[in-house]
Amino acid sequence: MPGSENLFVIRALVAPCYLEPSFTSSKVTEAVSGETVEIIDLNGDWLFIKQDDGYESWINFFYGTIQKAPFLSDHMAVELSSIPFGTRLILKNNRYFTVNGAEYKFKDKSPVKLDEPPKPSNIIINARKLTGCTYRWGGKTSLGFDCSGFVQTIYLSAGILLPRDSWQQSNFFIDKKIDGNLSKPGDLHFFGEKGKISHVGISTGGLSLIHCQGWVKEETFSDHEKIYNNRLADMYMHTCSVELNLNT
Repeated sequence: MPGSENLFVIRALVAPCYLEPSFTSSKVTEAVSGETVEIIDLNGDWLFIKQDDGYESWINFFYGTIQKAPFLSDHMAVELSSIPFGTRLILKNNRYFTVNGAEYKFKDKSPVKLDEPPKPSNIIINARKLTGCTYRWGGKTSLGFDCSGFVQTIYLSAGILLPRDSWQQSNFFIDKKIDGNLSKPGDLHFFGEKGKISHVGISTGGLSLIHCQGWVKEETFSDHEKIYNNRLADMYMHTCSVELNLNT
């Protein structure tokens, strides 16, 4: 293949990404339909890639195409429909298309524009649309999320690109720690054990949150509420403000 073709465009609905160039290796994240990633290295049928969030992993070539030009996606699907929430789309003549050229017709919620200024109000609105979606290790679409993939996808739908893993997201906001009781909708609660972050959820206000743990759901780690999760209370580490006013 020509050396100048250093981009890989995802054409499967969802493409698993691995720690090593093998299907028996640990899955670490996903790439979604319409996403363009940079090829760093090759190993047989495997590509070592870097995604927009800086995350690096291995992906098999049959999930997409190697090419010179990126798929210039400018929108993202944000409803549960024939394609996953999070799918990248392109707008042409007031019509939305997938990377494979299929027209996408939304039902209730039009795709969000990826390069618009952040819209914090979309964080909780879009998060609640995904209530009930199942957990999937390394997942970041409505076909299945892990906790940090859920947070990253929801924030991207609001125009905000976050790092991939929960500990990276914590580091991203580490200088903005606040009292969890004072958190506002859209802030982030972090959890873990022995000083290591292993879980993250989106605050819906105070010690309540929406997160993906088994499935996407709303709970609280305040023992004054009916949906109290004592495991979260035991694992709670800190809360970070994202300094977003969801009322604007």
